[in-house]
Amino acid sequence: MTELSHNRQGLVLGSFTADALSLGVHWIYDTDLLSHKFGYIKGYHAPGSDSYHPHKQAGDQGHVGDQALRLADFLSRENTWQAESFMQDWLAMWPAYDDYIDHATKTTLENIKAGSNLLEAGSDSSELAGPARIAPLVAFLGNEPEDQVIAAAIEQTRLTHHSAKAIEAATFLATASYRLIHGAELQATLEVTAPAWALQQAKAVLKFDTIKAIHQLGQSCAIDNALPAALYFAFKYADNLPKAFAENAMAGGDNCARALVLGMLLGAAHGSAAIPEEWQKQLNAQIPQALFN
Repeated sequence: MTELSHNRQGLVLGSFTADALSLGVHWIYDTDLLSHKFGYIKGYHAPGSDSYHPHKQAGDQGHVGDQALRLADFLSRENTWQAESFMQDWLAMWPAYDDYIDHATKTTLENIKAGSNLLEAGSDSSELAGPARIAPLVAFLGNEPEDQVIAAAIEQTRLTHHSAKAIEAATFLATASYRLIHGAELQATLEVTAPAWALQQAKAVLKFDTIKAIHQLGQSCAIDNALPAALYFAFKYADNLPKAFAENAMAGGDNCARALVLGMLLGAAHGSAAIPEEWQKQLNAQIPQALFN
C-alpha cells in the first residue's frame, strides 16, 4: 500500500472508529456520571435502551456516522461524486431509519417536501454534523486537485447545513485532511488551515486537562463549541491517536461529531496503522475499499 493509500484509509477508518468509540456514551453531558457508569473508554459500548440510540449495538456508527457511511457506499457504487444524485440516495435512507434524526435533517426533509430544489433545501444549521461527514469524499477524491476536493466538501455540507459556519468548517476540514493524506505534518497544517478563531480558543486551553478544557470550550453540537474542542484533542494528543479518541469520548456532550472530525485529522496524519487493530476489526461497518484505490 502506498503512503497515500495508507493515509486515505486512515482518514476514513479514523473517522468511523472514533465515532463508534464515542457512540456508547454519546450526549452524556455529566462527565462524572459518564466516568462512574462506564469507566475509562477503551473499546466500543452499546448505547443502551435509555440513550438517544436505543437500537444501536457496540461497534455501530452514530446518526451522523450513518450518513457518512451512506456517502461512502454511494461513492463506491457510483464511482463518482454528483451532489444531486447523492441527495436522491440520501433521501432514500430515511423512511426505514430507526435511529435519532437531527434537526438539520428534519428541516431539510421538510423543505424538500415543501418543494425546495434538492440542492437548495439545506437547513441553516451551524452544527458540526454537516462538515463532519466528509471523510469518505476526501478519500475518494484524494488524487484530484485540492480545489476540487474543497468544492465537493462544500457541496456535500450545503445539502443539509447551509450556513456560513458550516461552510467555513467544511473548507478547513477538506483542506487540512487533503494535505495530511498527501504527507503534510499535522500541527503545521492545522496552524495554517484552521479558522483563526477556533485555533485561538483551542490553544488557550491546551494547558488544561480534558474535562476542564472541554467544559470551558463547550460540549455542544454547535461549531462554535465543537470545532475548537476537536482541535484541542488534535493538538493535545497529536502523537497518540488512541488516547485522543478515548479522551474525546470521556469529555461527553456531542463527542460523536467531534470524533468524526478528530478521527479524520489524526487518521489522515498517521495512517491506518495508528488505529488499534481491535477497533478496526470490531467496527460493524464495512468500509468500501474502492475509496482508497
